[in-house]
Amino acid sequence: MQVQEDEKEEDQEKDHHQEKNSLLRTPPSPFPNPGGILESVPAVSLCGYPRRFMTSLGFTKDIFPGGRWLVCRPKDYDVRYSINPWMNTAVVPEKALAREQWGNLHHHLLRLGAWLEYVEHADGQPDMVFTANAGLVRGTDVVLSRFRHAERRGEERQFRAWFESNGFKVHEVKGGSFEGEGDALFSGSRLFCGYGFRSDAEAHREAGKLLGAEELVVVQLQDPRFYHLDTCFCPLSERLALIYPGAFSAQDLALLERHLELIRVPEHDALHFVCNAVVLGSNVVLPAGCPETYGMLAQRGFTAYPVPLGEFIKAGGAAKCLSLKLEQG
Repeated sequence: MQVQEDEKEEDQEKDHHQEKNSLLRTPPSPFPNPGGILESVPAVSLCGYPRRFMTSLGFTKDIFPGGRWLVCRPKDYDVRYSINPWMNTAVVPEKALAREQWGNLHHHLLRLGAWLEYVEHADGQPDMVFTANAGLVRGTDVVLSRFRHAERRGEERQFRAWFESNGFKVHEVKGGSFEGEGDALFSGSRLFCGYGFRSDAEAHREAGKLLGAEELVVVQLQDPRFYHLDTCFCPLSERLALIYPGAFSAQDLALLERHLELIRVPEHDALHFVCNAVVLGSNVVLPAGCPETYGMLAQRGFTAYPVPLGEFIKAGGAAKCLSLKLEQG
């Protein structure tokens, strides 16, 4: 009996590695995942193994040009409170559809060369799927988030434990609120920061110093529907960004334009969270339903990969909210 069990485990392990290697040989596809079901998406990239083991196999930026990202499977995702204008406890996500949509996003990130790592979704923390709010990472340093709302503060302990167990040096701001990559986005060595609804300007300045940002560009968010910077602003490169201008004052728009060329998205697309996008080189994974923005991206040499994410927009998040950049590709 023991011999049979050992042989079965060996066969399962061989099948697992064959499936992983097959996917790694598959070129990126511009077509949506036809299944889109969470359980059907292979857990490649780190595959649950320690990073040192994967690195020993040669899993480097050459194989994962999309960079390294942290995601969280939506085990306990829900809308159980309201802390932004999108959240309504009477309009809750459909759990099965949310898992399918997350699986489709997961599939696209893998196919486009992202190296994914996973944090376990803690029970009672429904917003923990939005890993962009875990903190802000540069190199092996991370500034842990300090959430404004009590409903999310339980996530801080969970994310701290993950960062510490994965070799990051964890820093904290001394005062005010700071919601990580939700409100602070690196573009090269320059750090763009938004304050007003969730994060404080002084906390951004402290985080920038802790991470050695060469320059901070700090703007005040104006529209509560776009309560985080990453819901209305997305750096595509060190010279170009998507932006919804209605979320900023004229003065701050002028400030941003001194640093970047801005692609202004229409309100319709902004309300579909088109700026909440994951940029993987010239590939951009972003919410479905925004053809005008896809066209503008194509004119600049980018390929848009639309993914339906309506069940997560019910909580005020989309593709970028669901992923935290750990390492540039």
